[in-house]
Amino acid sequence: TVVTQLEGDREKITTAIVTGITLPFIMFLTWNAVILGNVLSMDTTTTSLDSSLSDPVALLQQSSEGSGQILSTLVGCFSELALITSLIGFVFGLIDALTDVAGLPVEGPAFKKWKPALFAGVFLPPLALSVGNPDIFYRALDYGGAFGVSTLFLLLPPIMVWKQRYGDDQAPLTTKPMVPFGKLTLASMGVAAGTLIAEQALEKFGFAELFSNL
Repeated sequence: TVVTQLEGDREKITTAIVTGITLPFIMFLTWNAVILGNVLSMDTTTTSLDSSLSDPVALLQQSSEGSGQILSTLVGCFSELALITSLIGFVFGLIDALTDVAGLPVEGPAFKKWKPALFAGVFLPPLALSVGNPDIFYRALDYGGAFGVSTLFLLLPPIMVWKQRYGDDQAPLTTKPMVPFGKLTLASMGVAAGTLIAEQALEKFGFAELFSNL
């Protein structure tokens, strides 16, 4: 973790967290500005070429005149790089997981012997699922983002900190709490995360629409 790697240095931890959040946030805002600015500036003729396109990236790639052509090329390159980097991380992550589960070494003759089987275990199951149900990725991404990511990054951290600070087996803290108000802050984070997950559950399973029609 960040705290362990930075040896509990409060100043370094603060710098790492703020920098790590700020840079992606700036990239996110910049990307949204580019997407929204170009999509909204497109004339009705360009948009009417394919009115079924609701994906802003696809709309940007439709443009083929002037600076729009350059932007279309950049969007395509960015999309390809995002796909490649995600694939690389996915493959290496699953290979590490499979070697741990199977008790195989991560290098050497034994690893080379089982390498084809490991790659088959990485690629064949998702290939079979995607062939059987082409929309399964979007559904998994939708539900994974709504429940998995929210639980992992929003709900579990305050629970873990609460357990570490106020659990029955309280251990001495290596660093002083960096966020004020103690239990109030942790409880607020947990309640907010739980509310978000519950709201997503109501929406995904159709209960929100059911209640709105009552």
